Amino acid sequence: MNTATPPLQGFPDSAEGWLARLLSPECSASDHAAFEGWLAMSSRNALDYAEVERIHQLAGALRADMTSHAPEPRPTIRIPTTRRKRTWLRPLAWAAVLMLAVSGGLWMLAEFRSTQPIPYATEIGKQRHVDLPDGSTLVLDTDTRVEVAYERSRRHIVLLRGRVQASVAHDGNRPFVVSSGVGSVRALGTVFQVERRGASTVVALLQGRVIVDAHGSKPGHAIELRPLQQLAYDANGKLGSPESVDRGVAESWTRGRLVFKEERLADLIAVFNRYSHEQLILSQPELGEIRISGVFNADDQPGLLATLRQGWGLQAKPVAGNRIELSTTKQ
Repeated sequence: MNTATPPLQGFPDSAEGWLARLLSPECSASDHAAFEGWLAMSSRNALDYAEVERIHQLAGALRADMTSHAPEPRPTIRIPTTRRKRTWLRPLAWAAVLMLAVSGGLWMLAEFRSTQPIPYATEIGKQRHVDLPDGSTLVLDTDTRVEVAYERSRRHIVLLRGRVQASVAHDGNRPFVVSSGVGSVRALGTVFQVERRGASTVVALLQGRVIVDAHGSKPGHAIELRPLQQLAYDANGKLGSPESVDRGVAESWTRGRLVFKEERLADLIAVFNRYSHEQLILSQPELGEIRISGVFNADDQPGLLATLRQGWGLQAKPVAGNRIELSTTKQ
């Protein structure tokens, strides 16, 4: 089960070696630090170590079970050679059963649990792709923070801010759950997005099947989304009605593009402001009702301002506090 990653100087290069090192009485803080570095080299390392650790735990439980069921000591009896051989083979039979269970995948990743949630975050204007140990992937949008935990009964993602797209590897024994605010999204194998918009959360399903639930909703009133549907729930847990969503529009941000179809200018500005430290504002609230269609690079604020000037006659003026004011009159 040796991994293909290069070994750390002076440290083990396999899951078995690391297990022995960590169980040693001489294990030090530097060993633990090197172990974390070895895990970070490859997601395969985490999978291999999870399997080896599980085998070790199962073997220990098996020994304890056999000890607890051992009969009371009896007087020594001479055993014929044939019976002695058969008794000696019994541990090998147990080992064969154990290895068969492992090779069948029963104890692979399904029982792997991270002891602490692992945080992932992006800065303003940045995006990040995260490959998870179970084969799932996350795409974190600008200014996003999540925490990932692998538990015995579920794979749990907490969205603290921003927007994330999850492509979920199927695992019928452990659902994939994303929590945001007072609600959660439960999936088995699917592609979906979750976005926090202030106190509200928007869930968009692109492929597969998810169930959206919120603590404030009535019991039994969770909503199952169909592909290319989205819904929102508020801070009180009130679930909205499913609406249609265009997959191309929904996934455009994962490629650094923002697509708008007859969107309110106020909503367009709110999206663009998430990608820049310079914030756009409107000189008059009614300008926010202008409808805009177009395709923009998420990091191209000057291109957006040029389009608004040419197509809608809006002028841009820098004001205090890293803000840019849009108006219909020349400044």
